[in-house]
Amino acid sequence: MTISTPPKDAPARGRQALQRSIAWYLRQLSRVLNVLSDEELERLIPMLTERQFKPRQVLFQAGDPPERVYLLLKGRVKIYQVAENGKEIILDVVGKGGVVGDMAIVEDGERTACAQAIDDTVAVSISWEDFSHVVQQSPKLGFVMMELMARRLAGMQRTFMNIVSKPVSARLADVLLNRQERGMIHLGLTHQELAQTIGTSRETVTALLSRFVTLGAITPMADGYLILDEDLLDDIANGDVPVSPRHPVSPQASSMAT
Repeated sequence: MTISTPPKDAPARGRQALQRSIAWYLRQLSRVLNVLSDEELERLIPMLTERQFKPRQVLFQAGDPPERVYLLLKGRVKIYQVAENGKEIILDVVGKGGVVGDMAIVEDGERTACAQAIDDTVAVSISWEDFSHVVQQSPKLGFVMMELMARRLAGMQRTFMNIVSKPVSARLADVLLNRQERGMIHLGLTHQELAQTIGTSRETVTALLSRFVTLGAITPMADGYLILDEDLLDDIANGDVPVSPRHPVSPQASSMAT
């Protein structure tokens, strides 16, 4: 669906019908907006502007002033920081229905991370001033945004702590477990993007995934992996079962792991 604010000269009945249709769509799309009343949502709609981004197009960079907040209608956006050695560290990947740019609430006047489209991406955006006003006027929305940012801050802290304290095999297993749903891991990321998430190289990620398969922890499926032995994957994530990306798993080591 394309979000299009009805023209001011449109018949009142048609304008209201279109606004109700847009409001219904936004509620289905976003848990964040679902807490707004019909009246609040209808006031918000005219503030929204549709934006489209090509793959690798930047939404904002670290150091930029917070100008807009984005709700994704289609595609994915990665939130990342660039280390001193020039390597990217992915902090989060936001998909359809997710919000990007809201962390400006705790960024003290400027962006602390970059945002870049992974796929062809469509979003609706709202100015930071309008977004702040809406949050101030809606306690429910403010509470939901606090919950969202708390989860993101906890996820970022976990990412950095894992990079500092865990071996790379444990970091990869941890990411797989966090992305699993009912025993299935739908990656939605390339091996390069996975590598940027855990602070390593693409070659290392590819090698470790192959080792995890050999050990019987996971098996490939169409768009990711199926978990065969969650306890083993959990042991790898905790560092109890070390896995080297440099040395293939021997049959003896594989049988010992099971």
